[in-house]
Amino acid sequence: MQNLWNNFDKKAKVVIIVSVLFTFVGMLLLANWASKPEYTVLFNNLTVKDAGGIVTKLQEKQISYKLESNGTTILVPKKQVHNLRLDLASQGLPTGGSVGFEIFDRNQLGTTDYEMKINHMRALSGELTRTIQQLDKVIYAKVQITPSKTSLYTDNEEPAKASIVVRLKEYSKLTTKEVRAIANLVASSVEGLAPEKVTIVDTSGNLLSAMLEKNEEKSDVSDKLDLKKKLEDDIERDLNVMLTKVLGVDKFSLTVNADLNFDKRNVESKRYKPVVGDEGIVRSEQTKEESSVGTTINPEGVPGTTSNIPQYRVDNQQQNQHDKEERIVNYEINEEVERYVQSPGTIERLSVAVSVDTAQEELSTEKKDAITQLISTAVGYDSNRGDQITVIGYDFNNDLDLMTQQEIEAERARKRIFLFSLLGIVGFLIILLMIMMVRKRRSQFEDDSNQAGENINYLIDEAEEEFAVSNNLTPEERERQKLQNQLRNIISEQPEEIAGLIKSWLSED
Repeated sequence: MQNLWNNFDKKAKVVIIVSVLFTFVGMLLLANWASKPEYTVLFNNLTVKDAGGIVTKLQEKQISYKLESNGTTILVPKKQVHNLRLDLASQGLPTGGSVGFEIFDRNQLGTTDYEMKINHMRALSGELTRTIQQLDKVIYAKVQITPSKTSLYTDNEEPAKASIVVRLKEYSKLTTKEVRAIANLVASSVEGLAPEKVTIVDTSGNLLSAMLEKNEEKSDVSDKLDLKKKLEDDIERDLNVMLTKVLGVDKFSLTVNADLNFDKRNVESKRYKPVVGDEGIVRSEQTKEESSVGTTINPEGVPGTTSNIPQYRVDNQQQNQHDKEERIVNYEINEEVERYVQSPGTIERLSVAVSVDTAQEELSTEKKDAITQLISTAVGYDSNRGDQITVIGYDFNNDLDLMTQQEIEAERARKRIFLFSLLGIVGFLIILLMIMMVRKRRSQFEDDSNQAGENINYLIDEAEEEFAVSNNLTPEERERQKLQNQLRNIISEQPEEIAGLIKSWLSED
């Protein structure tokens, strides 16, 4: 081993020592890295209270941990993260900085009704806070609820109110729909709370709930315009598909305009029909009977004043009887009542304009009527609404389309020329670089070969001069001459290997 070490020159020894040191240090670092546990996130975006409680539990269990993001993120060894989450969850950690319905798990004697109401509002606020914090864009939330106050006098009653503070993730922003969703979530969880009584702000002081008030009317108008646009697009798409098969591609142009009625109307109609047959359904019946019996005096004499003076005669009396019967029957009338609600968004008027790519005189009446009939059937034409369908023939001006197409082709040609030029330049540079590298290596190889050849010739000449000094050769000299001949054979058979060997010797010297 000592002889082997001594055979190395100083430069080789330095290289070996440095390599051994680097290998040893690398093995130490690798062993340290392999034995070091891999940390992963246990919880993030914690409140100070939750972070302190979790750290205390980890210290009690003697588990290593790391804190990041100003203490709001806790990292633990990856192998223990799941067990720790289950263990901490069983202890109610993290709480999210709020108390939920677990507040009622601790039964306390002597709790008043007022305290129960306060605890219920605290628990409800905490549960809503935790729910809002589950949203992707929300890091932190706080919900405050003011319950409604009832009174015998309506003027003294106060409705329930709620205020919400949210902290959003960086570069995140709540949309109007998301703000409305939060307001409705809280309103539906609190008795007597209307969504418009919910105030939502972020930690930057922006009143997010104001978006609901500003966009209420805008959203209504926007919804109406979207419905109108969607209806027109649907009709236009169907007509395009139909007319393309009839007239061909790019042989026509059409426009659809729909007037919609967004008024909501409740309509009630009554219809009366006669009773079928002689008998109907008796609704009410009333019968009245009268009967009377008595004596009356028959009138006698000549009409006039004299005859009207009573003569006090009693022998001309008559026995009378009066009977009367009255019956009133009311029958049900066949009545039909129809109530329906006319939904907003009904079509009041529909207009379709179609221009065919042909001269007016070339568009025959039969073809025009056929196209009109097709469109009428497709869109559900109704003359009572005042629908209008117009079909005309006209020569299309395709100059703009032709110019646009030519510009597109020219732009594509310019891009192709630029791309091919760039590829040509890059290819030329690569070829030039390869040629330079090949020339450099060839020149270096030729220089090394020339130097090696000169060294070999020098050694051979020197050996020949030494062996030519004396003709009487000793056995040692004959052995050296034999080695010289072998060396010449090797040099003649493997000149490149010998040149490389001599080059390495020269570099060591």
